[in-house]
Amino acid sequence: MVTIKQIAQEAGVSVMTVSNVLNKVPGKVSPATEMRVREIIEKHHYVRNMAARTLSSKSSHIIGILLPLWYTSPSSLLLNPYAGHLIGYFEEILRDAQYYVMLCSFSRVEEVLTIQRTWHTDGMILMFPHDDEITHELAEKTQSPLVVLDRYFDDLSMLSVSIEDRKGGYIATKHLLEEGHRDIGFAGPSIGTSSVIQNRYQGYLDALKEYHIEPNPHWIFDKVMRLEGGVETAEKLLKMRRRPTAMFTTEDIIACGIMKGYQNHGLHLPEDISLVGFDNSMPSTVVTPMLTSVNQFIRKKAETAVSMLLKAIQDPEYRKDQVVIGVDLVKRDSVLHIAPTD
Repeated sequence: MVTIKQIAQEAGVSVMTVSNVLNKVPGKVSPATEMRVREIIEKHHYVRNMAARTLSSKSSHIIGILLPLWYTSPSSLLLNPYAGHLIGYFEEILRDAQYYVMLCSFSRVEEVLTIQRTWHTDGMILMFPHDDEITHELAEKTQSPLVVLDRYFDDLSMLSVSIEDRKGGYIATKHLLEEGHRDIGFAGPSIGTSSVIQNRYQGYLDALKEYHIEPNPHWIFDKVMRLEGGVETAEKLLKMRRRPTAMFTTEDIIACGIMKGYQNHGLHLPEDISLVGFDNSMPSTVVTPMLTSVNQFIRKKAETAVSMLLKAIQDPEYRKDQVVIGVDLVKRDSVLHIAPTD
């Protein structure tokens, strides 16, 4: 296998020049020289030895994406449209920045620390930090820069990117109220195990309170996950003598499940039930009718997290910052305007 030294000799340049070409260092190599070096690299199918590069540069160029097993299995997580989009954006953005993505599932903090030591990860991003105790411990003990999504602890030096979850729940429910609905249900994962779900639920309550409406406990489903959970929720709703005219769900995929459950019984949307989802993910635009959804700007979230992480890798002093991204409502066809009874 050809070495970087042999490439330099064949091109008639220094090893440093070849290194600058490989690392895309701007302004160090003339266009003509860079073209000549790249032609030789391609001719020999040269691939850098990453282990040697890591030892020499003290950088692996590996970013770990942490997937917590206390939330769900990795296979189920990757089937979630929001998670899939977010991980896809991470890979694309980090690849453009010359980094490699490693998906790391874990249930204990020590597992993450072992990954950091073994692979010399340059940084990590934590998704779905539903267990506060483990998230807190991880933020305290991490050995490489860490960005946590959707969680922040004031007592720690930590980097975090989150969205206005409470506002999202509010504007979703407020839209249903403005369209005349008064019997509005809620569906999402367990409220008590996630600050994200708690905030979205609280936004739902805020909007109902503004209209002096007490939530009906029979219409609150707080252990719903994935498409299958939405279908099961629809089955439960259809067995009720009095059903809500509308539902706010904390994920688009749950709303799609409810939609499917109603359609399985020959019912129609939005005439038989109106739905608002959350995420503005791909399924919201491919179902019929298309789903009204809270847009949390998934790509912007990924770009912000990566930007913070790369800054932290370069600057050891940058270890405490929180960015909160706004949300808005994308109105489509899944909400029916009705005449309110009050």
